[in-house]
Amino acid sequence: MLKVLNFLTLFLFLVLSLNLKAQSSDSLKDEKPQLIDIFKNATFHGHIRNFYMNTINRGELKDYYTNASGGAIGFTTGNFKGFEIGVKGIFTYKTFGSDLGVEDAVTGKNAKWEYELYDVLNKGNFRDLDRLEELFIRYRFGNSYLSYGKFETEFTPLLNHSDGRMKPFAHRGGWAHLNFNSKHQVNLGWLDGVSPRSTTEWFSMDEALGLFYNGFQPNGEMADYHEFYPSSGIGILNYNFRKDNFQLNFYDFYEDKIMNTIWAEIGYNLADFNFGVQYVYQNPFSFSEDLAYVNRYVQPGENGQVLSSQLSWEKSGFNLALGYTHAFDTGRFLFPKELGRDRFFTSISRSRLEGLGNADVFILKAAYHVPKPDFHIGIEMQQLQGPETGKFEFNKYNVDETFQINSHLSYHAHGFLEGLNFDILWIYRRNQNHTDAQSIFNKSNFNQLNFVTNFNF
Repeated sequence: MLKVLNFLTLFLFLVLSLNLKAQSSDSLKDEKPQLIDIFKNATFHGHIRNFYMNTINRGELKDYYTNASGGAIGFTTGNFKGFEIGVKGIFTYKTFGSDLGVEDAVTGKNAKWEYELYDVLNKGNFRDLDRLEELFIRYRFGNSYLSYGKFETEFTPLLNHSDGRMKPFAHRGGWAHLNFNSKHQVNLGWLDGVSPRSTTEWFSMDEALGLFYNGFQPNGEMADYHEFYPSSGIGILNYNFRKDNFQLNFYDFYEDKIMNTIWAEIGYNLADFNFGVQYVYQNPFSFSEDLAYVNRYVQPGENGQVLSSQLSWEKSGFNLALGYTHAFDTGRFLFPKELGRDRFFTSISRSRLEGLGNADVFILKAAYHVPKPDFHIGIEMQQLQGPETGKFEFNKYNVDETFQINSHLSYHAHGFLEGLNFDILWIYRRNQNHTDAQSIFNKSNFNQLNFVTNFNF
């Protein structure tokens, strides 16, 4: 049996044994708090998930499909003088699908997206895919808390859970969530480890940077920065303010030895309308100057800047939104893919801004929600303009201008089936300029079906 499942089974057996013993001696104990109460008042949570994915490439280029099944189970003790302990394990199996390792006859490449349901750092392993996702101690006081260990952080627009595969991002370190009142909230964090999405291992920050594809340097050379930055971690400062129809979110991400990113976001509600603006500014640290050009994550003098805006309207279950994002020509917008995904107003599944500069993104989003039954339908149409293949100054991953449509359906069951939900995401993406096989295989000019069944408890 898998190591994590063995650990959880033993742990849960111990908890249940203690619980039964406590129940049998209830009449003998007094009303004073006891250590065993933290087990009696413990909570279990988790999910069972099935994920079917099918990528249909253009013409004779090879298609791939796979079905992954798995789940997660977590245990959190009851509160004892403010303290609680949590543990969570997650596992995945391939239940059926095509051979993802078979190469396409034209490009010589194999599957991409389907591997992300398993372990992208250990391709070909479809069974031994377990991970200890959470193991933390937490102290609660009022509506605030302090956490230390492996845990899910509070949401940020860069460093986040992004639970869009079988295994999300998980982080390790310390976190303080300070909720002063309904208007003011502060989050402080220092993270020194991560288990990236679609992986099973934990890495320190200096190991994590560059685990995935490093892309190109601005001069066109292949980048190679993995394990060249002895970074001790990333610090996060977040301040949230809410008052009436106005909201402000401010974030500062300090990536030791690498760069500093400031993210400011405001929103205002007026009747059925909402207007939002996001602005990001990045400043690299001097450590990169002592590295060889190809070994730098960010070049000295690169200052990524992004301005994103959105106007939305919502009424009677309908939601319509227009968004626009501009990445300035002062440098590429960069944030390690190993830590999370950017959440600009124009960011959608399979399309993010990271790695680009001097680019424009336009989006139109429409959605409709039916309360009974709890059914949601939506569509997103995105146009990316500016990137030119073969020109790398503002194009880290050598992508083309693209047009993309995401269509999604979701249904949440209630009553006896409470916790069960179904999600369907259909993606169509095409390049605007370069459509040769090498440029589009598993990157663009494809259709992709994602069908996810979740049971949350």
